[in-house]
Amino acid sequence: MDFRPTADQLALAGAVRDVLGKHHAPGTPGEEMPETGIGGVDVALWRDLADLGVFGLRVPESEGGLGFGHAESVHVFEELGRSLATGPYTATALAAPLLPEYVDGRHRVGLSDLTNSPPYFLEHLDALDALLVIEGEARTRVLRVEPIELRADPVPHPVDPCVPLHRLSQKPLRGEIVGDASTADLLLREGALLTAAYQVGIAAVMTERAVAYAGQRSQFGRAIGSFQAVKHLCADMFARAELARAAVHSAAVLLDDADVPAAATAVSTAKILADEAAVTNTRTAIQVHGGMGCTWEMGLHLFLKRAWALSLAYGRDSEHADLISESL
Repeated sequence: MDFRPTADQLALAGAVRDVLGKHHAPGTPGEEMPETGIGGVDVALWRDLADLGVFGLRVPESEGGLGFGHAESVHVFEELGRSLATGPYTATALAAPLLPEYVDGRHRVGLSDLTNSPPYFLEHLDALDALLVIEGEARTRVLRVEPIELRADPVPHPVDPCVPLHRLSQKPLRGEIVGDASTADLLLREGALLTAAYQVGIAAVMTERAVAYAGQRSQFGRAIGSFQAVKHLCADMFARAELARAAVHSAAVLLDDADVPAAATAVSTAKILADEAAVTNTRTAIQVHGGMGCTWEMGLHLFLKRAWALSLAYGRDSEHADLISESL
């Protein structure tokens, strides 16, 4: 069996990377954080990605989508992670196969799991056109609610300055039922996979930036990349990123094959590995950069904060570890 990406997958990833390259990315060295508009969303970037069809990737062509699968989606979200693209991309991509009106990306959709203990936080609330809410003690239903009807207060200083946060002061009182328990499980599983792919993008670009800096920065008359300790740091970063990437792509293939028990375990494994790779690689990149890595101008802190936040999204590592242990 050939596990290499197909020509179509590589072309899709390349097209997404080209679009992202035309827009300012958070975390670019030596540049200030861009003003991204209402709700922390770069509207121009969102529009260009929507025109490319990224939100309808897994929607059949007969319904206005591209007719691809999860195996293609993870390539797209890895590119989003590399550029630290900000917005409710994951939730909108999850909503499109469920609700056809979201296929073209003209509407921005959020997703919140309100089955755990409060407090509840919502990202990009001011930019959302709709919000999907998972409710019930056993995640028994999915509601679509109007964001304007929610009672929520802005968080003054969120950990990730690129992502505006609101704290929900009261659960939605009403909403349209758009899915049952199986829908909720599927949304959370697919969301964990796409988030893991985004984390792989962070882990990969942090490796590249650390290696590039190690080749440029000199100390004692030599590039610091020639020192054995720095070589080991960069090699470990590469290994973590590639292991996580392999796990993410394996999980995507299993989801496309509809082998639910195996896919659920594979997605949880991928999420754990990708979260670890993103957080650890960003910390290591900061270490390789030395004092410069701690400065606001290098932008590395934005990757670390995003990786921290995403490690809590669509299931913490402890929750996914429990799912894996239950399957053994």
